[in-house]
Amino acid sequence: MRYSGVLCGRAIWQSGIALYANQGTSALERWLADRGKQNIQALNDVLARGATAWWNVYGGRDNIEVIE
Repeated sequence: MRYSGVLCGRAIWQSGIALYANQGTSALERWLADRGKQNIQALNDVLARGATAWWNVYGGRDNIEVIE
């Protein structure tokens, strides 16, 4: 099954929030540089294997009519 995107906000950063609350900004920054980055890379890997541009659902970019 092909898809065009994901909703993932909390899944990416949720475990960093408790760390921030208990240990502060520098702990969160370290978490983001390590685990947060790993989370994004894992999501990018999933997207690279199965995602497609949303306009492909409509037959390609040339078939999209923009109305202003």
